[in-house]
Amino acid sequence: MDKLLTSVVIPTYLRPDALEACVRSLFEGAAQPDEIVVIGRESDQATRQLLESWGSGSLGAAGLRCAWVKVAGHIPPVDAGLHLATGELVAFLDDDVTVTHGWLPAILRHFSDPSVGVVGGRVVVPGVAPYKLRGKPGRVTWFGKTWGNVAAMDGERVVEVDTVMECNWVWRRALLGSLDMDPVLNFDDAAMYGLDLCLQAKALGYRVLYDPQALVYHHVKPRAPELDRAERPPRAFAYCRNYTYIMLKNLPRWRIPVFLAWWFGVGERAAVGLGAWLANALSDRKHQRGETRRSLAGKIEGIRLWLRRAGQRSLSGGLVS
Repeated sequence: MDKLLTSVVIPTYLRPDALEACVRSLFEGAAQPDEIVVIGRESDQATRQLLESWGSGSLGAAGLRCAWVKVAGHIPPVDAGLHLATGELVAFLDDDVTVTHGWLPAILRHFSDPSVGVVGGRVVVPGVAPYKLRGKPGRVTWFGKTWGNVAAMDGERVVEVDTVMECNWVWRRALLGSLDMDPVLNFDDAAMYGLDLCLQAKALGYRVLYDPQALVYHHVKPRAPELDRAERPPRAFAYCRNYTYIMLKNLPRWRIPVFLAWWFGVGERAAVGLGAWLANALSDRKHQRGETRRSLAGKIEGIRLWLRRAGQRSLSGGLVS
């Protein structure tokens, strides 16, 4: 099989030092991508100055390209990077990660199998204890629960999953370009948008793989004030909004009532349903009332958005016919 050209897309905003460390780690790897595409916010002068200092030619073995987006949010720079990239495979990295020496060969080796659509890798936060894993990370149950922390799984075994982490993954560019990069999910920190894309890919028959050997380090860097999670409204609303919408649009019709029964009747500790509310009450969890209210509001908003989408599709179908 001929070598597939690879682009690495790095969305970035007001973190030039982290971006430089990320790019340098790519140059120091066992293999280099064919191009690096940096997507910044148009107002980000610090990043502009850094890129200008690198020059407009090639850096190491990879060409550097950049573009600027005007729309705020996490999804617009990802979409812009996808359309600017020229490689048959497109990796997406957060600007505050550094890749390990063997990251690129490890994550690319799986694409000799044409059934593989996306591969994600492990993410380690230096100085932070590993997550305690529960259930089957990266898998979605029949009733709609997604087991989290897939990127914390270690070992050597490659696992087929339903979703992988967005800050360290590689897609077939043609496949990702054919999917719905749903603007509804470009809300707050675009929670779970990667799950939506992975479920779309699986619905088309592609496999989603997780390889713990494709390791990156996530260096937690300060965010711009408007992106600081500590300064924004609590995340429960955004998470419940997006997750509800994603599952309703992707689940088969017969599974939707089952999902809603679990989502409202049980839920999760951070996405409170009746069962989770009782568990929180028994554990004397603080701020329970606010979390419950925000979770419920997010779930209702997700249903409203899904119903609006279904109505628009029904209207569009009626007009076409």
